Amino acid sequence: MLTFAEFIAPFDAVAFKTQYYCKKPLHIRRSGHVHENPLPWSRFNEALDLTPYWNEDTLKVFYKNRLAVRENYCDVSSDAADGVKAPADPRKVKALLGFGASLVANHIHRVNPQIGAISHMLQQEFGASAGANTYCSFHGIQAFNTHYDLHDVFAYQAEGEKVWHVYEARADNPVSTLPPGPEVEKWLVESRGKLLLEAHMKPGDILYLPRGQYHDAITGAAASLHVTYWVKPATGLALFKLMEQAVAGDSAFRAYLPDANDPAALKAHLEQLAAQLGQLLVAPSFAIDVLNYQRSFARPPAAFELPVHRTTQFYSTAKHGRVIRRLDGFVALIDQSEVQLGATHPAVSWLLKQNLFSTDDLLARYPFVEAQELGTVLQKLVKLGAIVATEMR
Repeated sequence: MLTFAEFIAPFDAVAFKTQYYCKKPLHIRRSGHVHENPLPWSRFNEALDLTPYWNEDTLKVFYKNRLAVRENYCDVSSDAADGVKAPADPRKVKALLGFGASLVANHIHRVNPQIGAISHMLQQEFGASAGANTYCSFHGIQAFNTHYDLHDVFAYQAEGEKVWHVYEARADNPVSTLPPGPEVEKWLVESRGKLLLEAHMKPGDILYLPRGQYHDAITGAAASLHVTYWVKPATGLALFKLMEQAVAGDSAFRAYLPDANDPAALKAHLEQLAAQLGQLLVAPSFAIDVLNYQRSFARPPAAFELPVHRTTQFYSTAKHGRVIRRLDGFVALIDQSEVQLGATHPAVSWLLKQNLFSTDDLLARYPFVEAQELGTVLQKLVKLGAIVATEMR
């Protein structure tokens, strides 16, 4: 599997993380460096031929910074039922491309194994959600005006050439998209600052842009195809949902709030809850919640290996048990014994409620749990008699 160091070679991976990641843009010239192009034209065409995947959401057509209306590139002859996206019409798409429009294939990592593997590597490397979109444009075309993204970007030039303009301005940790329209476009141009970097991207080159960095790009003399790998780590905003889940079992948080017409009572109650939240945020158990949340982004691809038929281990539940959350971690209570669970606690909480389960099913339900760590816990549960290895006939 491709490593991050190999992905950005010949640039040093350690230097990237210490000097550039989340800090400033970087153009990595890879001329002469041996690498495999994950998306040559032939492979991109093969992906586009998977017509059932492409619809008004996964495939977009832009002309001079404007998104084409769905009727002009989708099949709406028998408009789909509510909630079903209109399929892209290849003939309509090709007609718009003939006018000089640009094509954006979203989430191409879902239908291209090579790009999917790189996206998964980035998920693991940065503990983040990651994926890839592909941009196809033609001679002298600028599909998008100056803008910034809500995530970090690794733009890989697959075919042709493209000139990127990166500006001094950088939005402050943006999390919301700006409304479309000429007024916003004008504001972005006026606020982008001076040109910071002009990157003439050639096949194999990578351009890294941290979140919020203003930029635009224009295609060179020949058709251009580039893959934008987006990387989006969790922000502090994710903590609120995690805290809500963590305190749901606490009676103090389930209690009614005092009437706000009694400011003194409300203040005292909120101070009590704030103190508990303060303890929770720095507790080892909450660090485990954050770890599992970050791990959930990097779900390993489930490649089929047919006709190989691999057997799995089944277990039956022999004793009642339950999982307890404490500030210092999670434990399973089995009779009078305790088993330290660490990050495996969601999986163990589920299996203790089952009559029968398999390790494969367990890991499929909780793919963020590491198999080796879970195996160690399962052995402890077997020794306590909580679960028993079972053969399926």
